[in-house]
Amino acid sequence: MEIIRIVNSYRYSNTYILDTATDKILLIDPGGPSTDKIIDWLQSNNKTIGAVLLTHEHADHCLTVNSLYSLGAFELIYSQKCSDNIKDEKQNFSFYIEEIPSFKIEIPTIVLEDAKRILIQGIDVLAIETPGHSPGGMCYVLLDVVFTGDTILNHTKTPLTFPHSNRKDYLNSIQKIVSKLEKRIKIYPGHGEPFDYESAEKLIQDIRVK
Repeated sequence: MEIIRIVNSYRYSNTYILDTATDKILLIDPGGPSTDKIIDWLQSNNKTIGAVLLTHEHADHCLTVNSLYSLGAFELIYSQKCSDNIKDEKQNFSFYIEEIPSFKIEIPTIVLEDAKRILIQGIDVLAIETPGHSPGGMCYVLLDVVFTGDTILNHTKTPLTFPHSNRKDYLNSIQKIVSKLEKRIKIYPGHGEPFDYESAEKLIQDIRVK
């Protein structure tokens, strides 16, 4: 499996293309605002989108879901809270952001429960609910990598200042996600460069003792 990182112009969020051994790719957090880089890659590699995973409901991680879905249906996968909040332009915060149009996502979805495993494009994916930064936070562990959204960032503290952020939930989420990770795993965050778990150990330990 090859992982291609696209850095979006809107808030520099990361979108990840997971090139599987099939003609369909797995896409994580299409933030946008443009779909050009994703579409160019798909056309160049003769691929289509099989499924989209969202790590949480904030606009900079899902801005182009509707645009991509209009080009071809795919499975949209996330947590229950994310499913609820993504349908509300105030909860996904697009209502308050002048740079982008406000939006709701109301397309067919697959809602995953905590600790649920699902087979996507032949890849076993473990979903771990990690509320705190937002109510709908979810991390995805597959093979030897984990996609953490904004729950664990690269040497940067996760923002907990949003109206629906919850520090207690976040600390519990850190305890939970860390218990599921092996030290050899590589972390693909919602912002910034991917990094090895070992290089983040001090930051994670600092978070856990708060």
